[in-house]
Amino acid sequence: MDKIEHDSSIWSPSFLVINILFFLFFTNISLFYLYPLALRQMGLTDSSIGAIMGIFSVATVISRPFMGKLILRKGVYFVISLSMLITVIASVSYPLGIYSHAIIYMVRATHGIGFSAFISATFSLVAVDIPYNKQAEAYAMVGASLMAAIAVIPPLGEVLLQRYGFNYLYFAASLIIILAWGTLWFLPRPHASASREQATIEVSYPQLLKSASFVCVLASTLVFAHCQSTMLNFLALLAERAGTHSGKFFFFTYLVAIVVLMSIGKSIDRHGKRLFLRLFYPLLPAGMLLIPVLINHSLFFLPACFMGLAMGCLFPVLNALAAAHGKTGEKPAVMSLFTATYDTGFITGAFLSGLTAQISGIENLFIITGLLAVAGAIFVLFAPIKDREKGSILQ
Repeated sequence: MDKIEHDSSIWSPSFLVINILFFLFFTNISLFYLYPLALRQMGLTDSSIGAIMGIFSVATVISRPFMGKLILRKGVYFVISLSMLITVIASVSYPLGIYSHAIIYMVRATHGIGFSAFISATFSLVAVDIPYNKQAEAYAMVGASLMAAIAVIPPLGEVLLQRYGFNYLYFAASLIIILAWGTLWFLPRPHASASREQATIEVSYPQLLKSASFVCVLASTLVFAHCQSTMLNFLALLAERAGTHSGKFFFFTYLVAIVVLMSIGKSIDRHGKRLFLRLFYPLLPAGMLLIPVLINHSLFFLPACFMGLAMGCLFPVLNALAAAHGKTGEKPAVMSLFTATYDTGFITGAFLSGLTAQISGIENLFIITGLLAVAGAIFVLFAPIKDREKGSILQ
């Protein structure tokens, strides 16, 4: 990817390719949000379905530190290409799940490893090649690309599923990744000398975690991701309990998030990431606490708006704050830790929130999660989070 100068636009041909890759890859991921329907047809219980869907994220988190070191040894281009290969293998293997539950778990875990490789490499690429004073804008555009896929693709997948069945869904998901793989050829490869120099770098994850600022960014990210996951996994059940549908809430939330992502990046870079973190984090608990109150009310758009604003701002802010830590050669490891933390929040938001809902009820789940977000909002007000870490080599 071409190095972006401080006074230039982020929209180089390379950055355009990155955004296309994000949209295509998350198209594949979004199509498999419908996989629980196939599992239901196989007669699996809710707990089994949750475990099968969750093994994807477990594999993602476990493999993420390894991906950071693999990037240093083999380079970003190699790891992105490897992610495509693994994801194609997983996507074409889903039909084999009808023969054994063990195969289903293996396929989901493999898919998670492919996702882990892609996220590690692409987020590291942005962290290294985009100057710090443009990183919020860059991550905002990346967030808009992936959220556009999440918002648009599942309804299209439902149409495909109703007309042709699950095997065509798997085929479409595989074809999309092959298309993404072909798009990768338009991404410039680094010079061989730069790749050899990067391969000699040794990174210590414990050393990176000695930074109090970085650990605080990770902590606030974990709460943010946990809240998102709780909303995504349990809003439909809450809406059903309230006698309404969740579709309009999701549509409004992601519409607001995408609009914010496409418009706020430059302002974040100009006025400071930490400022926007503290201004927008309180919207997260506001949205979570109001969801059970207004889900079946004409004012449902209020919590949806709060969640969309929080997601649209906090996603680029937290990414950019994480990317500010570590030296240039340590960026792949830094972003591997950050994205692993983000995915861990999606695991806890599925498993722990499911347990909480079972014990206290679905309505109380959102209250409890909202109180956790309140704690997160208070935490970021006083946490020693730095826009720039002393000793970092920033572009």
